Amino acid sequence: MNARTRILATAAILLLTFTVEGRAAEVPYISGGAGAESRQELLAQERDYNLKIVVADKSGDYLADVQVVIESARKERVLEAAMEGPILLAKLRAGAYTIRATSDGRTLTRTVTIAAQGLRQVDFRWEVIP
Repeated sequence: MNARTRILATAAILLLTFTVEGRAAEVPYISGGAGAESRQELLAQERDYNLKIVVADKSGDYLADVQVVIESARKERVLEAAMEGPILLAKLRAGAYTIRATSDGRTLTRTVTIAAQGLRQVDFRWEVIP
C-alpha cells in the first residue's frame, strides 16, 4: 500500500467515525422514572417514541445509571446514553437493532425490530448480586 492510499484510507475512516457520532446525536430520547411521578411523566410521553427500554434486577427493583448502546443492523452506533432512571424512550427509524445495556459491569444484549408505527418495549433484568 503506497503512502497516498494510506492517507485516503485514513481520511475515509475518520470521515466514517464522525458520521456515526453525528447520527448518534440525531436520535431523540429521554430517560428517567426514578420516582413514581417521574415514571408517570414518561408514560404520558410514550406516544412520541417507538422504543421503550425498562431496566431492573430480577427482584423487580428498578435500576438507574445503566449504560445503553444501540446499534443498527449495519453495526452503526445510533445511540449511546447513561439512563437517568429505569426507563428510556427513543425514536428510531424502522429497522433491526441490537441493544446492549450494562449495569455494574454486566452487559445484557437484546435484538429488536422497530416497526414504522407503534411502541416496542424491551426489558432488561439482571440477577441480584448478594
